[in-house]
Amino acid sequence: MRPNFGVNMIYQTGTIATTAGQTKIKGTGTRWKDNLAGISEGCPISYLINNVVYMNTVLSVNSDTEINLTYPVPVAASAAKYQIATFVLDSMSDGVRKMLANQQYIQYFLRNMDTWMTQDGIVEIKTPTGETVRLESIIALKKLIDGKFDKEGGKLLGAITASWSVRAAAGSDESNSVEFNFIQKVPILRITRDGKPTDLYFPSQAGRLMRVDEYGIGGTASSKDANTIESTEFTAADGDSINFFATYAPALSMKRPGGADNTGFVTQIQGDAKARIAFRQRERGVWRGWYEFYTQANTTKDSNGNLKAASPIIKVFAEHIDTNEESEGVTLKKLHTGIYQLHGVLGLHSDASWGGVHGGITIPCGINQLPLVYALYDVLEKGKPHPFDGRIVEPDEDGDIVLYTTYRKHDLPQNIQYERFKLYPEFLKEVDGEMVELTPGEPCDIPNGHWIDVRVNMPSDSIYNQKLAEAERLAKLEAERLTEEAERAEQEATERKQYGLGDNDVLL
Repeated sequence: MRPNFGVNMIYQTGTIATTAGQTKIKGTGTRWKDNLAGISEGCPISYLINNVVYMNTVLSVNSDTEINLTYPVPVAASAAKYQIATFVLDSMSDGVRKMLANQQYIQYFLRNMDTWMTQDGIVEIKTPTGETVRLESIIALKKLIDGKFDKEGGKLLGAITASWSVRAAAGSDESNSVEFNFIQKVPILRITRDGKPTDLYFPSQAGRLMRVDEYGIGGTASSKDANTIESTEFTAADGDSINFFATYAPALSMKRPGGADNTGFVTQIQGDAKARIAFRQRERGVWRGWYEFYTQANTTKDSNGNLKAASPIIKVFAEHIDTNEESEGVTLKKLHTGIYQLHGVLGLHSDASWGGVHGGITIPCGINQLPLVYALYDVLEKGKPHPFDGRIVEPDEDGDIVLYTTYRKHDLPQNIQYERFKLYPEFLKEVDGEMVELTPGEPCDIPNGHWIDVRVNMPSDSIYNQKLAEAERLAKLEAERLTEEAERAEQEATERKQYGLGDNDVLL
């Protein structure tokens, strides 16, 4: 039997439109994808434009109305006639035609690969569908990759721009890391240790950060030997011998080196949790005594405007009291006219500058600096009843103070006495429809606008003493933590030196 080499058929339904220099043609009224038409790669095509017949071959059939030719069309046309020679599918001639089309496609692909792999810069590649794509060549891509930073590490020679943050972690453990980022447009260095972050904020003004030891600033905490201060430093001293206030109180030591022994001149300033400040000086190894600054923390202006040493102070007014930080929590109970009970105290303070244990009371003065009232007091004891205005009071706790104020008469000219009564109507009472002067020693309230200062002792569990104890506990813990860190750093440095390790080497 003779082999079937195929039967040539002509497809010419519809018309085509072409664009000069392009390989795509568009069909109108065509059905090029229809299996019955038999149009596929390699089919010869001829088209008539301006009475000239042009020959080409089909590179690909994209749709019923679009074919990609092997070669660009030389001229443009619309509604041009055409003819496509088809073959019987699966015939020998159809197989040869398809092999030829595949060969042409391979050659087309190889030409593109040759262009992409051998030329430099941006090259143009034409796809089988006729599209033109601009790509960096292999040589250009290699130039872009050469010298670039690898995700596993490398050397950076240019600037880095990050949209949010840059982080360096200890391997995959991000609970220990260093990160530079921005929060609300503020540059922050965040150091995370064991999952606990510490943020360091950079200043908003231009300038440079000062290093340890610049201008003599910086150093390690002073030891228990008071003469071992080596530099200007901020410290939390760890020994009672070099503290004015308490162990672990913060201190600023400012040193000017000098002398053969380099002891120089030192000024040391120390504060405490009570907001008090003191200083001392050392010259050529010899310390002078401590001197305490007088501030609002350790002084008060009494009811007459005089500056006096302060500790727990209570200002007693006619209907209320004002406390300072140390006397916080004290309450007032007014028992009667001129009788005031202060609850939550332990009697009067014994400071001699206030007159000792029996004199911790300051009386307000009026016209011509004359005392306005007399003041007496009692300190109550739990379990011992005390009479007030005919009543018996059972104190709840030891130490409550009962303050009594009575009228204090002065021998004054009539005009001055008249002005005094105008200012202090508390010194008058109504008798048979007339206002008359109180009898000397008769109970009266503290005049309006004035107060009596009472310096008291406070119990150990007062609000202030609890705050102070907590502050001292935290200060001690922080000092111990810093000491432990310094000891660990010193031990690590010793081990690195022992094993010959650098700063970047891992110490196991």
